[in-house]
Amino acid sequence: MIKGIGIDLIENSRIKILYAKYGHIFAKKILSETEITEFNKSKSPVSYLSKHFASKEALSKALGTGLYRKGVYPSKLVIDHDKSGKPFFVKTNTLIKILKSISANNIFLTISDTDSHSTAMVLVE
Repeated sequence: MIKGIGIDLIENSRIKILYAKYGHIFAKKILSETEITEFNKSKSPVSYLSKHFASKEALSKALGTGLYRKGVYPSKLVIDHDKSGKPFFVKTNTLIKILKSISANNIFLTISDTDSHSTAMVLVE
């Protein structure tokens, strides 16, 4: 049963401005420690940040909480990819707790971007 759907669209230029101003401090607000390692290897840091921010914002909408409420902190959410490149949220203890609170088990994530925008959609069931 579908528990929630969330979508987010962000202008990459907004992230570019914040990253230029705050650098790694900004990245640490959005990314988990695991993601920071991947981010440091990224050839497109703004794109990486934009896609991860959009994904985490979309998840917060699907959960019905918004960011920074009920344990939904961007740096506590982890995005990884399977062997085929499909993105997914890692089920950390924090995320498992949140999912249980709404009787949900699964999260589906899709991410897309262009030069100017990044978007993500999340379905929670």
